[in-house]
Amino acid sequence: MTLERGYRRLLACYPWEYRREYEEELLGVLLDDAGPQQRRPRVRDVLDLLGSALRAHFRCTATRLSEQPWRNAAAILGLLAPLVMFAYTARLPLLYLSQGWVDSPLPFTWASIWLTVAVLAAIGWHRPAAVLAWPAAALEVARADGRYDYLSVFNLWPTALAVLAAVALTVAGPRSGAILLGRWRLALLALATLMLGSAPAIAAIVLPSFSVTDVGNFRTPWIFTNNVTYLEALLLSVGYTIGLLTVLSLNATLRRRILALLVPVGASLLLSRVGLRYSSVMDRPFDAGVPAGLNLTQWLLLALVPLSTLAVAVAAVHRWERSARVLALDNSASRLARPVGPRSSPPDGEE
Repeated sequence: MTLERGYRRLLACYPWEYRREYEEELLGVLLDDAGPQQRRPRVRDVLDLLGSALRAHFRCTATRLSEQPWRNAAAILGLLAPLVMFAYTARLPLLYLSQGWVDSPLPFTWASIWLTVAVLAAIGWHRPAAVLAWPAAALEVARADGRYDYLSVFNLWPTALAVLAAVALTVAGPRSGAILLGRWRLALLALATLMLGSAPAIAAIVLPSFSVTDVGNFRTPWIFTNNVTYLEALLLSVGYTIGLLTVLSLNATLRRRILALLVPVGASLLLSRVGLRYSSVMDRPFDAGVPAGLNLTQWLLLALVPLSTLAVAVAAVHRWERSARVLALDNSASRLARPVGPRSSPPDGEE
């Protein structure tokens, strides 16, 4: 491998827009600074270039997210995420209510906060919704730090979703998510939210012969939670499927961006499951049964992995759309350049 090829491979880590403008200039500087006998990039240069490439991706991601299609997608996600958080936080209070265990309205407080955020987002009051969502997301982060152990392996995705909701509402465009979705999609999302939030209560009512606290009644883990009955898992699957199909029914521009913005939530879910089950990176010591707080390495992983996956997802959307535009332009140019056959002579007497 020649020195120039090694530097070009490192420069390929930069965003396409950055390479188009600065690649040749950077390559010339790097080659001029290289030693006469140098055949490979120095370790210091490799680290500097990779770090600079990561910062460039974050800057490009921030610039792209300020574009109107991304702001519209953020407005929709600013409604979707609080609805999911409301359904997630309302499950246990509704279960307790169905069993007659609630003596005070306090268990519903957490769910009512996210319901308020969703209502504000639906009517287009994004700034008040963001003001309320940020403290709620901060509390979710604090709760994750306190309860993050093997038994709560699925508890990272609500934390990531809460932070994502706050960010989406902060950068959302002026149009409300409800207007962008339309009435029938909004009705489907309301149905999915009710199904997700009431799934444990419905299962407890339909299966009254089983005690809610009976371990034998908790038969299976599920994607986003753990220790649920098969009936509850079925209701959760139907609810999330309705929500997913609603998002997929949007136009391609919004659909791609919403799915890209949800990538950090999936990354957090995978990080918690894989990190806790198959490696010791996320292990935490216990003191008298109480897990210790997350250390610096774990916090960096929980912050950098979702941010990095978001940058990659946003760049992938733009790369795909750019390739599609170039292909469309090439096809148009090919049609215009296609030779036209000789015009046939008109019949006698006709001009």
